[in-house]
Amino acid sequence: MTRITADKARDKAKAKDPSATVDAILTMVDAAAGDGKYEIQIRQFGFGDGCYYSTEDKWPEFGKAIIKQLTALGYQCRIRCYEGQFVDMWLEVSWKGAQP
Repeated sequence: MTRITADKARDKAKAKDPSATVDAILTMVDAAAGDGKYEIQIRQFGFGDGCYYSTEDKWPEFGKAIIKQLTALGYQCRIRCYEGQFVDMWLEVSWKGAQP
């Protein structure tokens, strides 16, 4: 067995923790809101993966948990895709509210 450092073990555990991922996304939201934006596109954390190119019941549980936490905080979350030569997938996180 290969030995890993405590830092690597923490990083590996955080990668499976939806709360840590939500915190990272909220940091991105804060930066975007500071720039006057009302939405961000997330391709990290697996949201750029083709496994979301299906119905919601087939999405990874990790991604569903992230979306559930963001929705509970009042954000609108949608899996979006662009079907060109290749399929581009992302999670759209929006805080537009009732804005036009």
